[in-house]
Amino acid sequence: MSSQRSVQRVFIIAKRSRYNVILPKRLYATRNNKAYIGGIFEPFLDDNIDKKVVIDQQVSFKDLTKVTVNDVLPEDDLLNLAIQSKQITLPIDTQKQIVSVLINDTIDKEKILKLVNNKSTELTAFGNILLRNSKFGAPLALELYKLGMENGDDRGAFSYANMVYRGYGGIPKNEEEGIKVMSQLAQKGHPYAQMNLAAIIMRTQPDQVASAVKLYELAGQAGLNKAYSELGRMYRLGYGVHQDHKKAIDYFKKGAQTGNPQCNFMLGVYCSSGLGNDERKPEQEKAFKHFQKAAVKGLAEAQYNVGLRFLKGHGVEANSFNAVEFFRMAALQGFQLAQVNLAGMYSEGRGVKSDLDEARGWLQKAAAGGGSIGKDAQKRLDELDEIQGKKKDKCTIM
Repeated sequence: MSSQRSVQRVFIIAKRSRYNVILPKRLYATRNNKAYIGGIFEPFLDDNIDKKVVIDQQVSFKDLTKVTVNDVLPEDDLLNLAIQSKQITLPIDTQKQIVSVLINDTIDKEKILKLVNNKSTELTAFGNILLRNSKFGAPLALELYKLGMENGDDRGAFSYANMVYRGYGGIPKNEEEGIKVMSQLAQKGHPYAQMNLAAIIMRTQPDQVASAVKLYELAGQAGLNKAYSELGRMYRLGYGVHQDHKKAIDYFKKGAQTGNPQCNFMLGVYCSSGLGNDERKPEQEKAFKHFQKAAVKGLAEAQYNVGLRFLKGHGVEANSFNAVEFFRMAALQGFQLAQVNLAGMYSEGRGVKSDLDEARGWLQKAAAGGGSIGKDAQKRLDELDEIQGKKKDKCTIM
């Protein structure tokens, strides 16, 4: 059998009081190498989805009887851009015809399928565009996802399941329907569905933690390395399981091997604290390497830690210039500690030319973030203003 074969999973659906819980039963191999993609809906517990989708107001199908095709669709320039970037292959005229069918009182599903030449993936792709860019997108996208699901598209099914589970965009909420569809996808080896189900179990059924762990493991094995980050976090904190740092490290290592930044960051934390080895001896050079790997992937807290280590010479030769650059990377992402430290570098002229106005700007950003760090930043800002005020007073003495 080919070395590229994929592993599909079979599950037993065990009846629970509220939901159906998927329990892994056995594994079997096939030559099916289809890649499952989360599409517009990555794990729905991630708040980023609300930042990616533009919905000005909640709209129902009843409201669609009052709108036109032009009201629904974004500008042609945006649609052309979607085609050019290969998000969708449907011509704009076809997209308009589909919307025209959708906003009618009775939806002709056969006509829609004919318009896309029975390519269910195009229905999901079009649903994504509407959900991202139209205030009328939610009910239309739901219908397209459902039609895609009914015609074999797993991405459409996954998006449909997430929308009904959450009641996303004002559509009727139906948790049981959402879990049912995600369960079916998990049976087929859909890693995002497996991960989402695991998260639901952890929140709602603490007596089924073993099932959640197995689902996370399956998602990780299928290539979703964020699942290993979740497993590592569970065992590190003792969340639903007995605290076990060795298991946590093993899971973080699995995720780090495939480039997960959070896993690399946590390995850095373990190495730095000494909990990463039996001797309980801090390994600062190893810690730096893990933080650096996470930093280049854009993780703000890792960028801050790399900057701090360059500043203090922990695990790496001290270099104030590099410290400034990594503090800046994290500060630009809104990481308050990095903003405060970057302000300090500008104030003292370490690794960068002294610039009190630049220092003030970063302290203002940190102060605006609030919390204890924000209060400390405001205190430093007041001190800086006092220093500059005294300098101005000296300059005016005749």
